[in-house]
Amino acid sequence: MMQRPCQTLFPSMGGFRQVLAEHGWGIEGLISGDYSYDIRGHNRHPRTYNGQSPTYKPRTAWNLTYDLTRLGWGGDAQFIVGGVWQGGQYKEVRPNYAAMSTFAVNQRFFDGQLSLQYGYYTLLNEYYGSVLGGNSATAAQGPSATLPTQVGLTQFEAVPAVTITGRDPSKHWYNEFTMARSGSPKGYIQGLDDNPTGFKLKVSGARAMFVDEAGFKRPSAPHQRGLWARVGGIYNTSHYRKWKGGESSNNYGIYAGYTAQLTQPDHISRRGWYVDAKSTYIPQDRNIYGGDIQLTTFYIGPFASRPYDMASLGASRSFFNKDGRHLLEDNDIGAEHSSTGITASYAANVFRGFYLNNALTYQTQPAFTPKQADALIYQLVAILSF
Repeated sequence: MMQRPCQTLFPSMGGFRQVLAEHGWGIEGLISGDYSYDIRGHNRHPRTYNGQSPTYKPRTAWNLTYDLTRLGWGGDAQFIVGGVWQGGQYKEVRPNYAAMSTFAVNQRFFDGQLSLQYGYYTLLNEYYGSVLGGNSATAAQGPSATLPTQVGLTQFEAVPAVTITGRDPSKHWYNEFTMARSGSPKGYIQGLDDNPTGFKLKVSGARAMFVDEAGFKRPSAPHQRGLWARVGGIYNTSHYRKWKGGESSNNYGIYAGYTAQLTQPDHISRRGWYVDAKSTYIPQDRNIYGGDIQLTTFYIGPFASRPYDMASLGASRSFFNKDGRHLLEDNDIGAEHSSTGITASYAANVFRGFYLNNALTYQTQPAFTPKQADALIYQLVAILSF
């Protein structure tokens, strides 16, 4: 969650930001800490879900940008380079790694109607809108519960990619298309192990993938409520192991999302009630999940004096694949059919550049296998932006 410089802990950095800007550079970064625990006391080692025993995750990330138009590049061209370090106690959900996170060029032409981005970057944040609302199951299962990651969209590992985005003259209607190297078909942990620096062009088993999203996106503005409706498809040519044996020749997924600002009490900003709904389908014979549905309502700026706070209440239901369940049951190993989560959270902008988010999730069937009792997971996230 990077912030505009004026909203960071050190807006001017003692004049350093201004000096950088005069030479075409920009800088942003954050330091965060995350604590999770199932307050029902289901401590277990090794863990089968996040927070089953107290779990901590420190993280720091940074980005540098450079104005390439100073070197004669066409369009509104920016070079972006970034890095990330993350620790954690539960590798399956919170991997430990330090790597390049972005090494790319972004160019905009025709007053922003055509955008190009190419280089190395993560794919999940380019699509889908996972930071709006979200699947409650991520409290227990982390990124694997965000279904596009099952199909190859990366959240941690930067991959070589080219993205082309076209917009109509109003800049509300758009189509975004990406051709990229997939994340590892063995999962994001294997992808990070195979590519620890983030700069590898090829990773074992990871082949070309294609993503396309079309939609309508209107930002909040004076007397205008925000709206984002989108549908997308993912096609991955990598081979995935099937639960019943053998390999598939591909993996794929489709999703739809709708995010709408319902109220605008001050008539000028993004403050107000929102609703966010998503649904995703992926083939269950080669993935842990087969689909999900999500519904979240949230309020940005619930108090006029705190315009950057956010309160939210969300629910989701994720469906585990039946092939894997039947295979495990045939071997006398219990496995779940689905998982339902309900999350209430409040993110407070304690002071400029410092956010504190408290969340409580009631999660049924928090692990696919072995079966576990329902969990009540408390999460505390502290973020410093600079």
